[in-house]
Amino acid sequence: MSSYSFSDAAVQDLERLCEYLAQSEPKVAGKIFDAIRQKCNLVAGFPLMGKSYAQLAPNLRGFMVDEYIIFYYPRTDGIDVARVVSGYRDLDSLF
Repeated sequence: MSSYSFSDAAVQDLERLCEYLAQSEPKVAGKIFDAIRQKCNLVAGFPLMGKSYAQLAPNLRGFMVDEYIIFYYPRTDGIDVARVVSGYRDLDSLF
């Protein structure tokens, strides 16, 4: 069975994102959180389906949910989510 896990940094990213969105649109925060979890569950079953970001870190992959990139490392039974960041950020500075 495939699974996914969030690193401490990814949990902090999600908390900040949801807190920020909830200030103006509480329902949007919940929808984004649910969409990220659903997509993580899907990608966990097919860990290599995300885009390669090997230029940032070896074996790093990612996928988009709205304007956010979910960076992860594939494993044989799923994925380990490393970060959840805006696609507008300077990605080189993250890894």
